[in-house]
Amino acid sequence: MKPLGVLHVHTLPVVSGSGINTFLTMKRTPRARYETALACAPGGMLNQIVRGAGMTVYEVPHMVQPLHPVKDVLALRQLVRIIREEKIAIVHTHNSKAGFLGRLAGRLAGAPVVIHTVHGFAFHDAESWWRRFLFRRLERMAASWADHTIFISEPMIEWARREGILARTAYSKIYSGIDLSAFQQYERYDRTGLRQELGLGEDDRVIGFVSKLWEGKGHAVALEAMVRVLAAFPRAKLLVVGEGPLAGALQAQSRTLGIESSVVFAGFRTRVAELTWLCDFCILPSFYEGMGRVLLEAGACSKPVVASRVGGIPDVVVDNETGFLVPAGDPDALASAMMRLLEDRDLLERMGARAQEYIGEKFDARTMVEEIVKLYDLYADKKKCAAPGVKPLEVITEKHNQHEKVG
Repeated sequence: MKPLGVLHVHTLPVVSGSGINTFLTMKRTPRARYETALACAPGGMLNQIVRGAGMTVYEVPHMVQPLHPVKDVLALRQLVRIIREEKIAIVHTHNSKAGFLGRLAGRLAGAPVVIHTVHGFAFHDAESWWRRFLFRRLERMAASWADHTIFISEPMIEWARREGILARTAYSKIYSGIDLSAFQQYERYDRTGLRQELGLGEDDRVIGFVSKLWEGKGHAVALEAMVRVLAAFPRAKLLVVGEGPLAGALQAQSRTLGIESSVVFAGFRTRVAELTWLCDFCILPSFYEGMGRVLLEAGACSKPVVASRVGGIPDVVVDNETGFLVPAGDPDALASAMMRLLEDRDLLERMGARAQEYIGEKFDARTMVEEIVKLYDLYADKKKCAAPGVKPLEVITEKHNQHEKVG
């Protein structure tokens, strides 16, 4: 029997939290049972790594993140064509834009199974009231088009419940996992050359900030906090890893604040694990976040974190145990938490060890993909298009039965 086709629909081809989640799911899904492909906007590193792993990418030229009625309709038409021509059995969507268009395309094209993963919602507080109203209504509408919705954290489920979304879909929580071994293998590497490349001295205390340079991640707040940190710890360095449209503005802000010599903009990097091990701890002062994958990566490298108490982050960071949670948009609170870790090495090491233990317990990519594949098997069987080697009802567990009843 030929493997069933699974089409993952993702908005932008960037190596973000949702992008890595999508890639790991595709890479680890059993190829004897499912043939995975990606539909995404053209170009970008995500498309490159998917192709590099031997999987198909369908580029959707009109897939854009902002609202654009004409391009959105054209992207929808192309998705419908791909699903029909490739006889896709399971459409698995990600992000808000791709989630809306992909779920609708799956239904219009007659795909037997449509599954959506919520990495975050577009109707967060950083948006204007009218956009929140619009995106909330669109999400409520699209929820009913999915056979099953996956949430990557408990706070996201609670948020969906408050917004009346859960009543429209069967759902389950599957934590977004990471490849732990890919991070832990760098622990014993000699990082002397890397420190020299980045202009870091042996005695510099390095604070890592790995994220797209986009609005909402809190980069400007971090730079303001660094002014206060440097007054007490002049050898501290903020290592900013990532690319994005804010790069120029953030570099200009660091010059305006007079801290440019203490901020290293490393740009896009493929070996994030090696850079994370270089850091004393990591930060993520986001204004909204579905979960915050970089927090998992920091924990895998035994690094405590300082992050905003927003979205799904409290599901990842145990406050005062694996790191500190602070209010979003508060540079003073962020600076105070950062200085606590800089002044107390015992606390830093103790929190780092607990972070690695905690992440290993809950956020392994193998567990994530096993749970997702169980859903594929379950719905493929229910829709009479079971994957090769899957017996009827083989994967129906008590956990999934409960979620079916909830939905």
